[in-house]
Amino acid sequence: MQFGVLLPHFGKTTSPSRIIDGGKLCEELGFDAIWVRDHLIWNPHGMERAGLRFVEPFVTLAAVAAVTKRITLGTAVLVPVRWPLKLSQDLASLSYITGGRVIAGIGLGFNPEELATVGMRLEDRVDIMRETVEIARLIWQEDDVSYKGKVFSFDHVTIEPKPVEPIPIFGGGSTRAAIRRVAEYCDGWIPGRVPLATFDDRVKYLRQITDRKIILGNIPITRIEKDRRKARDSVDVAALAESSEGSSHWIKPPSGKFQTIEDLEGLLIVGNPDDCAAEIEKYRARGVEHLVFDLRLQYDRFEESLELISKELLPRFR
Repeated sequence: MQFGVLLPHFGKTTSPSRIIDGGKLCEELGFDAIWVRDHLIWNPHGMERAGLRFVEPFVTLAAVAAVTKRITLGTAVLVPVRWPLKLSQDLASLSYITGGRVIAGIGLGFNPEELATVGMRLEDRVDIMRETVEIARLIWQEDDVSYKGKVFSFDHVTIEPKPVEPIPIFGGGSTRAAIRRVAEYCDGWIPGRVPLATFDDRVKYLRQITDRKIILGNIPITRIEKDRRKARDSVDVAALAESSEGSSHWIKPPSGKFQTIEDLEGLLIVGNPDDCAAEIEKYRARGVEHLVFDLRLQYDRFEESLELISKELLPRFR
């Protein structure tokens, strides 16, 4: 299992030093990967109580790349606000300057206004994602590429440099339709926060429709404290239950409603180190290979939280 961190490149607590020094600290503390989100128009979730500051993901990863040597850089997930050739160039260039330590998480996007700002239509987003993946793989491997799809077309394009290593493409989303897209043309699945019952259902479905090896990831909201009560008392269950665009597709608990921390099993890692280790074990037992700690609920103590995870959790799984 690889352990990653969602970098605080958004919200009120972000700053150049928190991005750059924080990325360097992640590597020094033994984390395997740094991940970023993607938005052009960002509307914070109610649970975040954050401002509108959002540092562009490729700028963020390039800054971190300059001060690290080992750690993997991932996107979770890119939304269709870049034309595919530009996105392909950005990812290939990032691979080139980092020696190949890149994972490309790609999703559909959900905000019609966000897509409209770059001339995309929400109703085209399934085709946009598929064609983006097709174009990227072609342009990363070949020269003088021509392409004609439903949305994008071009003739005789070569982009250099090529990626140093093959770039794995992880699909986002937590619906069954997202699973079908992953099965069709992705290397991995990284749904973000999702309850364990829903995760289990989607993995079962994935294994029914493909026998290809699909890498599994997850990005649970994480709140770790030495004091169990302090960690749990600060959790707003109602806000977290509505914190994802895919929440309407989640499998509900027996009560029919997410009312307790236990109802959010799988979406949330919370408590003292022993509690958090027990939750991580559930992912490990399910074959999750990329677990990303989403510390946005305690970004004001980001560095302290990293050190606690590094000291108390990572050694238990190494």
